[in-house]
Amino acid sequence: MPVAAEAPAAGWEPVTDAATLPPDYLPPPANRDPAELAIQPRQGKPIENVGIYGIGGGINFGSDLPNSGVFTGRVGYKLNETLAVSLRPSVIFGNRDLQGRYNGETSFQLPLTLDLFRRSVVSPYLGGGIATNTYSTGQTNAMLTGGLDLNITRNITLGFNVNYVFLPDGVSFDAVQAMTLLYVKF
Repeated sequence: MPVAAEAPAAGWEPVTDAATLPPDYLPPPANRDPAELAIQPRQGKPIENVGIYGIGGGINFGSDLPNSGVFTGRVGYKLNETLAVSLRPSVIFGNRDLQGRYNGETSFQLPLTLDLFRRSVVSPYLGGGIATNTYSTGQTNAMLTGGLDLNITRNITLGFNVNYVFLPDGVSFDAVQAMTLLYVKF
């Protein structure tokens, strides 16, 4: 025996504008933390800013060098959970000439580093780059660098590094220098 189709319920109309609904039918407002809304999930993980930016200063010292001030920066890119690459430019105030006399000139260093265990409290790095006006020669020389970043807080890092600069022939000084740096990451 065939069954007759049911008649539509009286008063049923589709809602075209939620603002016209009575308050009893409105969904409750979302109570979300603004910081939570800023993080977009990606495959179950929050999207992390891939950049590393920092600025700071410190002291340069070595066996043949006078202690001098350093202004440093850092621009990096996070490759994955543990690795990053960073460009770590530094301006060193104070220099020696080829005769070993302190002359107060500045030198500039631009190493590119591979940063290991970037999320750890202690993050080692190593790399190479260029150093200009080392020992007031006015030349640009190759350099090797390595060091440790001690991540005190999320935004404050204490760094220790050692640089070896390949000096031109005729320079008899030790080409090893060390730096202690404190910088702010943002």
